[in-house]
This record gives sequence, C-alpha cells and structure tokens, in this order.
Amino acid sequence: MSLTPREAEVLNIIVASYIENALPVGSRFVAKQSRLSLSPASMRNIMADLSDKGYLMQPHTSAGRIPTDKGFRYYVDTMVRPDLLPENLQQKIRDYLNQAGLEFSDILEHTSKLISSQSSLVGMAVAPQMHFVRWQQIDFVYIRSGVVMAILIFEGGIVQHKLLSVDEKVTADDLVKYRNYLNERFQGQTLFEVKQAILREMQEAQNEFNELYSKALSLARAACSDQEERQVYVDGTLNVWDQLDGKDLESMRELLEFLEQRSELFELLDKISQREGLTITFGKEVLGSKLGEWSIISSPYRVRGEPLGVIGTIGPMHMDYSRLVPMVDYIARMLSEILESRF
Repeated sequence: MSLTPREAEVLNIIVASYIENALPVGSRFVAKQSRLSLSPASMRNIMADLSDKGYLMQPHTSAGRIPTDKGFRYYVDTMVRPDLLPENLQQKIRDYLNQAGLEFSDILEHTSKLISSQSSLVGMAVAPQMHFVRWQQIDFVYIRSGVVMAILIFEGGIVQHKLLSVDEKVTADDLVKYRNYLNERFQGQTLFEVKQAILREMQEAQNEFNELYSKALSLARAACSDQEERQVYVDGTLNVWDQLDGKDLESMRELLEFLEQRSELFELLDKISQREGLTITFGKEVLGSKLGEWSIISSPYRVRGEPLGVIGTIGPMHMDYSRLVPMVDYIARMLSEILESRF
C-alpha cells in the first residue's frame, strides 16, 4: 500500500524520533517538526490513517504513536540515508582488523568485537559452511612412522589440520608425491566437489599405475572428514542490556536464547546470506514472534567475489540505521580485502 507524500513525511518524523528516544510520538511534536504547516489535529488525522494502513500503532489510548514492523520496513527501504563513514573511523577499522594476525578464527573474532564496540550492540561474524569453501592446498607433515599430520588450507585462509594413521612404509617422499597430485587435481574446487570426486576416483583407481594416487585419495578423504563444524563469533550481548536500560526482560531472554541456539542462528543467517549485499532484517519477518523485537544489519564477506560468510549486528528495532548501515558495510568490505590480500 503506497503512501502519500504527507504520510511519508509524517512516518519519517515518527520513526526518526522513535529511533532516538524509544518513546511514543505525539501529534504536537510531529506538527512542530514537519514542513507541512499543519495543526496537531490535522497531524492526528494523518497518523490515524497511517495506523489504519498498519504503519503505526498506539501502545496506550492516551499515548502517541510508535512504528510497527511495517513502518520500520518502509522507513529502512525508502527513507534511510546512511551517514558517510568518517575517514578517521575508516582508518580505525582498517588498523584494528590488520592487528588480527593470520589465523582465520582470530580475524573473525576481531571482527565481532569491532562491530560490537562500534555499534554498542551485539556484533557477530559467521564462518563459512565448509561444504562451499574452496580447496587451496593440502600438505602432509611426517610425524613418525605410521602417523602424519594433514594440513588443509582453503581460500580465505581457513586452515584445518588432522592427525592421520598411515601405512608404516609411507615415507616423507611419498607424502610429497601425494601432496603434489592432490593439489594439482583439486585446487579451486569446493570441499563438496572434492569429496564427491574422491569417492568416484577411488572406485576407478584399480590398476597398479593408480596405486600411488589411490593412497593419496585415501589420505585426502580422511583429511576431509569431520570438516563440517561451523563457528559463529558473538560479542557484546551486555551492550543490548544497556540499550534497553534493564527493561523488556522477555525480549532480552528471547535474544539470549536465540544466540545460544546455534542451529537457529545459522538457519537465519544462511537465509540472509542468500541475499545480495547488505541486508536489514527484522526478526519477525523470518522467525515469526521469536526475535520479533530485534533487527539485524548484515553483510556477506567475500573472497574473489564469492560470499564466504556473514558479519553483522543485532539490536532493538529502533537502532540507528543511518549510522550502523555504512559501518557494517565498510567492515565487510575491509574484511574481504584482508582475506584476499593475505590468502
């Protein structure tokens, strides 16, 4: 349902005020803020029309109006004008992320802490689904007779390592041959594609010429097993408590339970990650009444143009979108640049 220019301006004033103060907005305030030169009584009529259309609601009979989910959605889709990120904040973000070191997990942990500190809300950074990350290289380290360590490196700098049992006759020279074959064969393929190819080729490697490669494939299969665990780095849940001033305990409990239930969190973020670019999601849109009072600003981070995972912030629906949208977007872009430059 479309809005008239008058209705759009009134809704904009009410949402902006509610974001700043988290209090119902009265017609007298709207009349003072508006450029329409209308009386409070006329404003009440427009606000009543917006309520009838589902954009506003009145929490109490004598109170002003507050935005509904529909009102917030209209606001963020049509009215949000993101602030420019100051150059000193851009530099601060770059410096902080560059201090994270080389470990992929450290980089994501740094990212969640950075988002939390800059947003004063919950910051999160989600690792990729391992099925979809691309093989960069494998190496084998000879530990002792019968034991080697497999080190798998994926694009983006994700590193997995695993101790494997091997035939005691396997030598360090054999491991070099295995490594060279596997890297030539699988570089650039997703882990899912690698696993499928390994199963197929192990069935085909039957003659003497393929014996070496059969052993290499067996090692690769063992190295790739149990690589399904995902990580999510969450920081700043107490920030939200401060934002709510200790009020609305039920909403806070819902948020904490949601963050604890990793399966639901991953399900939601996987839905979000399928969208292109930065996304503003209201909890009620994807989870019904659960997380209904919360909003998520998220953006994918990428390596060579392909999305790996998602970063973002979670906070009350009346969060400051104009300030937070460019911040999340810039952090996602800087994270992508760092991962590409290092790995």
